[in-house]
Amino acid sequence: MLASQAMQLNPLRFGTVEIDFPVVLAPMAGYTDSAMRTLCLEHGAGAVYSELTSAEGIRRDSEKTFQVLETTTNEHPIAGHIFGRDPEAMAEAAKYVEQTGLFDWVDLNCGCPVKKVVSRGAGAAMLKDLPLLGEIIEKVKAAVSIPVSVKTRIGFNNNTPGHLEIAKVVEQSGADMIAVHARLAKNFHGGDPDWDALGEMKQTLKIPVIGNGGINAPEEVTRMIESTGVDGVMIGRAAIGNPWIFKEVKACSSGFSRSVLERRDMMAEHVRRLVELNELKQTGSKGPHRYSPEEAACIQFRTHIPYYVRGLFDKKRLLMKLAQLMTVDAIMEEVDILVEKNT
Repeated sequence: MLASQAMQLNPLRFGTVEIDFPVVLAPMAGYTDSAMRTLCLEHGAGAVYSELTSAEGIRRDSEKTFQVLETTTNEHPIAGHIFGRDPEAMAEAAKYVEQTGLFDWVDLNCGCPVKKVVSRGAGAAMLKDLPLLGEIIEKVKAAVSIPVSVKTRIGFNNNTPGHLEIAKVVEQSGADMIAVHARLAKNFHGGDPDWDALGEMKQTLKIPVIGNGGINAPEEVTRMIESTGVDGVMIGRAAIGNPWIFKEVKACSSGFSRSVLERRDMMAEHVRRLVELNELKQTGSKGPHRYSPEEAACIQFRTHIPYYVRGLFDKKRLLMKLAQLMTVDAIMEEVDILVEKNT
C-alpha cells in the first residue's frame, strides 16, 4: 500500500489527554525506558507509558523505583504506569506521579502476568478480585486531577471473572480509558488473541478502548480496528528493535526499506541515549555505583540488540560476545563487523 493511502485515525481523547495518532507504545519492563520511548515517539508513536512502577516502592521512597519514572522533557503524551494491590498505596503513588509534572495521565496495571507481580496479588492477580480493583480505581480517581486509565487483560483464566465483568467494573469505578490485551493472563503472550472478546468490550463500554495483543505488522493494526472497533491500538514486542513500526503503521505499509546501515545508526543512537539516561540517574542518586553509566547502558542494551539484528547473516558471533562488551565502542565495533558482512 502506498504512503499516499496513509491510515486516517481519529484522535483519541479522554479527560485532558488527546492522542493525535492513537497507535501507542506498550509499557514493557526492561525495555520501555526513556531511551526507547523517545525513539518511538520520534518515529510516530502517538503516546508512551513508563515502565511498570511499584506503588509500594514510591511509598517507601525507593530510589530505584523513582529512577524507573525518569523522563525527558519531550516525552508527551506519556502515562505514569503503576502497580500494586493496596488502595492507599496506589492513591499515594498516583499523587506522586501527578506531582512530578512529567506525566499526562496515570495508568493502573491489572494485566501483568509475571510471577513476581502476581504473587504479590498485583498485576493480573487483580482480575481475580474485581471489588478490590474497583476500590483502587475509585481511590486513585479521588486522589488526582489528571486522567486515570487501566491496562488489563480479558481475564486471568477461564475460571475467573470474564471480560465483560472486568469492563463493567473499570468503567463504573471511574476510569477514563482502558487498554486491553486480548489474551488471558495465564496465556502470557501465547496463542491467538481473542479479538472477539475485545470487540465485545468495546461495544459495552462508553469510555475509549485501546486494543493490544497480536500486533506484529502494520496491516494488523488496521485489521484490529476493523474487527473490534477499538479507538486505538497498542504495540509492544513488535516495537523492540523496530521503532520504525509506528511510521509504517501511519503509512499503512510494511514495505519500508531499513538498510543494515540504518539499523546500525539506530543502535548507535539508542545506546547513546541509554548512556545519557544512566548519567542522569547516577547524578541524582546516593552512594557508590557498581557500574559506570556507560557500562550500565551496555548491559541494558543487551536485551535490545537481538531484535535489531534479526535476520542478519552471522549475527550469532555478536550475540555470543555480548556479555564481554562493556563499552559503546566495543559494541559498535562488533556491530560494524556484522554490518560489513551484510552489505
